[in-house]
Amino acid sequence: MTWSATGDPIADLRSPHGSLISLYAERPSPGGFGALLSDLMKPIREQADGFERKVEKSIINDADRIHDLAESLELDSAPAYAVFASSLDDVFRVEPLGHAVPNVATVGPRPYLRPLRAAPRSVRSGIMVADRAAARVFVGFEGVVEALGTPIQADLGKPNFGGFSGYAEHNVRARADEVSAKLWKEAGARLLEAHLKRAFDYLAIGGHEETIEDIASTLHPYLSDLPRVTFPASPQTAAISSIRTEIALLDQEVRKQRQHSLAGRVCDTAWSGGNAVLGLTEVLAAANSQAIDTLVVAGGFSRRGAICDQCGHLSRGGDQCPVCGEAMFEVEDIVAAVMDATIVAGGRAFQLRVASPVDTHGVGALTRFPVPAAS
Repeated sequence: MTWSATGDPIADLRSPHGSLISLYAERPSPGGFGALLSDLMKPIREQADGFERKVEKSIINDADRIHDLAESLELDSAPAYAVFASSLDDVFRVEPLGHAVPNVATVGPRPYLRPLRAAPRSVRSGIMVADRAAARVFVGFEGVVEALGTPIQADLGKPNFGGFSGYAEHNVRARADEVSAKLWKEAGARLLEAHLKRAFDYLAIGGHEETIEDIASTLHPYLSDLPRVTFPASPQTAAISSIRTEIALLDQEVRKQRQHSLAGRVCDTAWSGGNAVLGLTEVLAAANSQAIDTLVVAGGFSRRGAICDQCGHLSRGGDQCPVCGEAMFEVEDIVAAVMDATIVAGGRAFQLRVASPVDTHGVGALTRFPVPAAS
């Protein structure tokens, strides 16, 4: 297995001396950063005692420098932060994060990236809130709902049928249906333009139950083929804040559905003898063969293991690499290393947040080709 650079400046950080600190801290209550950073750095300081003097000094100095960040982090506004530091290797990076992370700190030759790899995938949605007389169109992404143009209005005519009510009513209603369809097509055209620039993950239609299918029938096939969700809303009264709240809930549901589907696909493929593996030993073998296309990890599942810093070989343990003969270094979380190796080899890695059959095995993967059973 050849360990190649990723082009990601954080993933490519290295410390030959094993002095690279990786720290993740979620924003505590006001005034709490000092105590949090102290707690996270305490085991790192204790680990430093086992290194040679220059490495120990580097780790202690970096631990002090990280603790000194407390005041500036209090003043900033990000919900979480990642810090990577190694004085010996001239590394000190502070990265604001837009999502929650576990509070954790490690030290070693490579950065610990699992909290970044496990971040929820971004979901982009196209949103139409409409009735027969009006439509509003939005794009949802990363908790932000942005309007696409101004509201679209339609003149449905006056329901005054005079003395020939039956005939007149039919004509007025037929015209109103045509006008509504034209309105929805115009709104759909705005969504299509945005979808072609950057694809939506799903389409959300807000409206009255009796008009949802009529609205959907006017959409371009590119939009109607997307996963679709609906919610009750009125274009005249729906506030942007309520739409934002609704889309946040829908985003969560879409993520859950995707994770259930992916977990089922991995397990079904493995059980039927297809190109998939279940269990850490089998997944390690697939990772070492650069065979993993899609990795799935059940929640916070982790195990200790070892990595060869020379060739990237992964194992459950051992002092010497069986591939190149170089020394292996121990890691607390070999699953994180599998996630890294998967992405370096061009695959994808997902941490599941739903209960699934993968829970029994801890980890599983769809593979590009058959992988011999691990011995």
